[in-house]
Amino acid sequence: MTSYGIALNVHDPDPGVLPRRRAIPLDSAEAEGGRGLGLVDLLAPGWHVRCSAIGKQVRCRVPAEEP
Repeated sequence: MTSYGIALNVHDPDPGVLPRRRAIPLDSAEAEGGRGLGLVDLLAPGWHVRCSAIGKQVRCRVPAEEP
């Protein structure tokens, strides 16, 4: 079985600060930032973090329907 989707990898140069979900809703006018991980949560069934040569990398796969 072939897995269809888009592999998403985001690099961050700070290896010491792990990403975390924010308590503020994505559509809040008071949120100044922190929407990226919330969007990944909406689109992908899961994500993980690994160390990389330039800091850390957040990785996930956004599923797509089979053609």
